[in-house]
Amino acid sequence: MKNQIIALLSLLFLTTFTSCTSFLTPAILGNNMGYIPKAMVADSIKMLTNASASFAAAASPSAGTGLELGMANISQSHTFKKANISYGIFGYVGKASGGDKDISEENLKNYLPSFKKSISGVGLRFSAGLHHTSVNRNTDFRYINFENALSFEGGAYTKFRQEVYNNHIPDDVAVTDRRVLWTTGLSTEVIWRVRDNPDFRHAFRFFIGGTPNFANSFRSGIKANDVIRGKNSLGWVFNYFLYIKRFSLSLEMADHVNYAQKISVGYSFQ
Repeated sequence: MKNQIIALLSLLFLTTFTSCTSFLTPAILGNNMGYIPKAMVADSIKMLTNASASFAAAASPSAGTGLELGMANISQSHTFKKANISYGIFGYVGKASGGDKDISEENLKNYLPSFKKSISGVGLRFSAGLHHTSVNRNTDFRYINFENALSFEGGAYTKFRQEVYNNHIPDDVAVTDRRVLWTTGLSTEVIWRVRDNPDFRHAFRFFIGGTPNFANSFRSGIKANDVIRGKNSLGWVFNYFLYIKRFSLSLEMADHVNYAQKISVGYSFQ
């Protein structure tokens, strides 16, 4: 099943590629703005603690790096009459792979040799927003939320990016040595519960934001420079969230520098 998911994600990513430039980006981008479950206004308990595990797959832009991550997340949210506040922490491990397996010695100045490197990191999340509840109290419109993620990435892949960044960069490669990332932006969300079963809920969330000064952190080879000129770190994340009693399922897709998809399963403590 895991291989089928990765194959499907790879097919989706390849349909969006527009050049053969290889990007070496932080692995967590595209997966760092995950969904934080919150109690609804109509709930008797206004504080919700959620623990979840995620499998994420991503690819950097163009013919770039393939990324696989396992993530652990824990968050706590507080719901008030007209506002909400959430915060959390996440950790992740995984692997990054890419490059050209059949590269010749004379092409080293143009392309990256094949690589497979480990990934690890931790991050913090914070969200604050305003909401409105429907007359029947079955729907919350979380119409604006200010969301942030601060992450710290390490592992062999980060060291590899830094080595490439600090040496001669192949012509078709663009790389950043950034390991500390702050992503910020705004989201909107609607969540509703089934009238005859309030423990059964659906939610949709859309986030748009960016990572300040990230686009300026790249160094590139001669050919790749034309590709990255004028680019920025703005992107979007879309979530579907299903809540049944205290168990939850979140499906996520993103275009936020990296192209990413993630599935999470969780449990809420009240």
